[in-house]
Amino acid sequence: MVKLVAIDLDGTLLRTDRTISEKSRRVIRAALREGVLVVIATGRMFRSAQQLVQEIADDLPIAAYNGALIKMSGSGKSLLHIPIPAEVGSSVVRFLWDFDIPFQAYYDDQLWVRKHSESSAMYSSHYGVEVHTCPDIQWFLERDSTKYLITEDPGRIPAIRSALEPVVGPDLRMMRSLPHMLEIVHRRASKAHAVEFLAGFHGIDMQETMAVGDAENDLEMFESAGISVAVGNAQDQAKERASFVVSSNDEDGVVEAFERFIFWREEGS
Repeated sequence: MVKLVAIDLDGTLLRTDRTISEKSRRVIRAALREGVLVVIATGRMFRSAQQLVQEIADDLPIAAYNGALIKMSGSGKSLLHIPIPAEVGSSVVRFLWDFDIPFQAYYDDQLWVRKHSESSAMYSSHYGVEVHTCPDIQWFLERDSTKYLITEDPGRIPAIRSALEPVVGPDLRMMRSLPHMLEIVHRRASKAHAVEFLAGFHGIDMQETMAVGDAENDLEMFESAGISVAVGNAQDQAKERASFVVSSNDEDGVVEAFERFIFWREEGS
């Protein structure tokens, strides 16, 4: 029996037009009424995800920043925060700064960049968040950041990732959430760790959990969950690692997953 469901947002619960279908909202609410714990697991900032979750329920746990921050959507209560210590992230900041690679840092759920750019403007518009600027590298070097995000042409991401490997070191980890996004978080921060934390907090066995996603940053969550489901539009590696593949995000794949693994008794009765 599934008692906890972790759902990715972009490319999974959200359709291509970045909306949540009425069918998805209804099935999630129905699961909540049945006592299922629904968790939003996303690479987004908390404040960005919070705007969307308000459409679904009053108070859901959001594992934001790929699990580096867990807060309740309604009350804003913080359950877990695993930031990158300033002394650990400083080498990454210096590398990106010296090679003029556009990056975003996140302090107190606010987005900061060195200077405004086309990529930061697009990010702000897409995710509905304000972009703050500071041209002083010390501002970035002296603060613990919840996450660093590099937004670049998809063709350049592999080269940047390779160059960063020796810089990142053992205390941090990189993942590609979208073709043009490379994310850096603390090595202990992941959607999988967030789901395990919440399951333990609520006394739920991991075999009683289901994860639904579409990308590289969902793979560890797939491995730890009792049931892993990739939507039809997911990256190939996500489909290969998932236990099941459902319809795409535009075809209510999340609804299909809920109907198949949570409400199947009703269908068979």
